[in-house]
Amino acid sequence: MCTGKYQAPGSFLFILIQHISCDVGKLVWQDGLTGSAWGDWANYTASPLRAEPVSGAAAAAAAAKAAAAAKGATATGSAVAGSAGVGSLKEKGVSGKGSPDFDPSTQIGAMDPLGFFDPAGFCKKGDEAGFRNLRAAEIKHGRAAMMAALGAVVQHFFFFFPGFESVPSGLAAAVTAPGSYGFIALFALSGALELGLWTESDDKEPGNFGDPVGFNQYTQEMRERELNNGRFAMFAALGIISAELYTGKDAIEQFGL
Repeated sequence: MCTGKYQAPGSFLFILIQHISCDVGKLVWQDGLTGSAWGDWANYTASPLRAEPVSGAAAAAAAAKAAAAAKGATATGSAVAGSAGVGSLKEKGVSGKGSPDFDPSTQIGAMDPLGFFDPAGFCKKGDEAGFRNLRAAEIKHGRAAMMAALGAVVQHFFFFFPGFESVPSGLAAAVTAPGSYGFIALFALSGALELGLWTESDDKEPGNFGDPVGFNQYTQEMRERELNNGRFAMFAALGIISAELYTGKDAIEQFGL
């Protein structure tokens, strides 16, 4: 159990449960129909909606009429796209590059030694939009976990801001003033950046927000390194949080230092 400097460990457990709930909601409980909701159309033999047999001449005339209508719609769509921007015509969160031949096992991140590892079957072949959504979540959580794991180690040794000398290290810093004020400010800043500046785009890879520093390292090797480090950091951050909740010791104190 948590002892010593922790007088409200339940608040830390609440934070952990909140993160787990968000991940489960993102990965498991998704909206959408499964299976055939309406049954086999062949059973509706007496339905007034079933069309009568059409002659060859009538079918040809209908096809010509449909082609003319499609041509007019294309011209109208082009005019709208030119005035409003092509991006405004895309449904948010749905990739414009979807294909039934999309194979998640050939994407960035499926590498040795495990290769394509998806035992729960979240990534379906042909579901590019779903894959992009999950990949964006993976990259986001990995980046946050890398900063969290590094911060959990560094804060044991250093206090970078004047006036924070009395703030304890570890998770208690988030609920002890003035550390709690910094936590609230960081949370608000992160939300503003995600909603305003760092937004996903169907025209770019998931998690690609440009290269503002100019490192010019957006290569397959560096992207795979980021994914691997992020995956490792998620386990590291979860381990640090769980161990501290159980023992009351921060990341470095776990080693007896």
